[in-house]
Amino acid sequence: MLYVLYIVLGVLIILSVNLAVTACLALKDVYQHKNENKLGFAQAFRKYFAKNNNLSLKISDFFN
Repeated sequence: MLYVLYIVLGVLIILSVNLAVTACLALKDVYQHKNENKLGFAQAFRKYFAKNNNLSLKISDFFN
């Protein structure tokens, strides 16, 4: 039963690192190109999340 806990913790660590890297890329893009394209953090985060992940951003897409 303890191995299930290790698997869940491993998945949580992987997902949190993935989101942290995506947030860092989004912040870099926002500050680097803030005069050119007026991207906010949410738009930049969605851009990099969609580019680097195959996960859906909407919960309703999981149930289609």
